[in-house]
Amino acid sequence: MIERLLPIAGSEHASALDAVLYSVHVHMAVQAIAWGAFLVYCLIRFRAGKHPQPSAAGASPLLPVLAIGLVIVADAVLLASAALPAWYQRTSLPSSVAEPLDVRVIAEQFAWNIHYPGPDGRFGLTRDALIGPSNPLGIDRGAANASDDIGILNILTVPLGRAVIVHLTSRDVVHSFTLNEMRVKQDAVPGLTARTWFTPTVAGRWEIACSQLCGLGHYRMRGDFAVMPLAQWDEWQQSELALIDRSIRR
Repeated sequence: MIERLLPIAGSEHASALDAVLYSVHVHMAVQAIAWGAFLVYCLIRFRAGKHPQPSAAGASPLLPVLAIGLVIVADAVLLASAALPAWYQRTSLPSSVAEPLDVRVIAEQFAWNIHYPGPDGRFGLTRDALIGPSNPLGIDRGAANASDDIGILNILTVPLGRAVIVHLTSRDVVHSFTLNEMRVKQDAVPGLTARTWFTPTVAGRWEIACSQLCGLGHYRMRGDFAVMPLAQWDEWQQSELALIDRSIRR
């Protein structure tokens, strides 16, 4: 039932995070049933009909101590076997990943500015003075490595099966970059650059969401997110470069 409530698992690490979520739900369900059963036992065992006179000594504390001890042990096992390994795997990019796609995402009220390095894989210089409707990232086309950079508003398009590293920051307030299908959620903090990564395993079109209340226009803080086969992604990149070339010639 939990699987039906979750978005599709679209990245390599999604199953590990989902396993932690399932384990937590099972753990809490077992606790709820156990404590509920203990409550019913107490209501029957210490009912007024069986104990007309109150006892100052009370019940033995052994049972609740054992119950709390079991909860602590179960929590420790859950952390050691599922939660901490899943977290550790997300703290650094595996060395086995070759040629990842680096993407810069700059959040602002209320949009996601996406910066692709282009075919050369190198980001060019950006300048705030150049930021405008047709250049939301302020890419300096005359700078080294910048002629093939792609700057787009609210559109994140990545190739299937290739690791994607997102370098994330914010221009104004704290936002939260969220790709639910990829199981990615990372705060964008002004003045800091955070890094998150994922390897998409399912092609499709979804949404970039913001999980942080970032102002009165928070409802507009959304973008388009697409995963497509490599050949199709190459065609998309070439079409964007052609648009850039035509705009420069004008």
